[in-house]
Amino acid sequence: MSLFWVKTFLLSGALLAVSLAAVHGGRAEPFLHPAAPPEKLPLLTIPEIDEFIKNLSRTPLTVAQKIAVASRLALGTPYVQGPLGEGSSEGYDKDPLIDFTRVDCTTFCEQTLALAISRDYPDAFKNLQTIRYHGGTISFFTRNHFILADWLPNNAWLLKDVTQEKGGSLCTVMIKTIDRNTFAASLGYGPVTGFAPPQRMSLHYLPKDHLLTIAPRFKGSEIMVLVTTRDGIFASHLGFIIINQDGSRLFRHASSIAGKVIDEPLQQLSVRLAADRESAGIVLLEVREDFSLPAEHISHTLQ
Repeated sequence: MSLFWVKTFLLSGALLAVSLAAVHGGRAEPFLHPAAPPEKLPLLTIPEIDEFIKNLSRTPLTVAQKIAVASRLALGTPYVQGPLGEGSSEGYDKDPLIDFTRVDCTTFCEQTLALAISRDYPDAFKNLQTIRYHGGTISFFTRNHFILADWLPNNAWLLKDVTQEKGGSLCTVMIKTIDRNTFAASLGYGPVTGFAPPQRMSLHYLPKDHLLTIAPRFKGSEIMVLVTTRDGIFASHLGFIIINQDGSRLFRHASSIAGKVIDEPLQQLSVRLAADRESAGIVLLEVREDFSLPAEHISHTLQ
């Protein structure tokens, strides 16, 4: 038997164990059977990732549970700032359109979402571009550069802001001006004028002091966005909320400090945020189980 098919067999067995764990384990994170663990995501070939997605899509898991499974496979993936771009033909960012061997906090979340809602690798590639680009049009100027000003509203078909639902009267409002042209110029591309004029917008967020207060209300697999006091942006970081079998809460994220995707206990994260003067609080995004792909969903050549 070839190495590929041995790995595929193990992968299938692991996903079956994941499915059973999810059915019997309620909302807790599905676990991978220790006797047949698949290799970590950055080590898998494209055919192996394709088989993983197919097997995951056939399980009775919810989208939230699939996120927990797929994100767990990414643990240990090396952190690289800005690993994805618009491909080799793009005039600005020539980084690839998909890459599971390295991630930053945003691409880790985007690629995990694509894995969780797709049928196979080509479908995941297409879904990823729909998540990353406004209207599914691949361009530096249509990319959802700002998590809360672009990424969230343009992915309302998949994500919903539940910050006020979970935080209630503990939430407060932040107002900032988002200047996309200035942001793009800060990346080193020189004067950029292809974006819309500066946008003044307000945001409801939960102050960081109340993170542990609302932690018991987390369902698992929500995207937690860390909000900053810095001018010009709302979001400084993001990752997934994971609920362990013992009920403890973790923040699974691509960490620039650790240099890889890690699980960080929520208690530890709370202490770290308390000591960070630029940290304001969080926004909580829930993934829709009843999502429907937008009409402008695209088809694009794999790169």
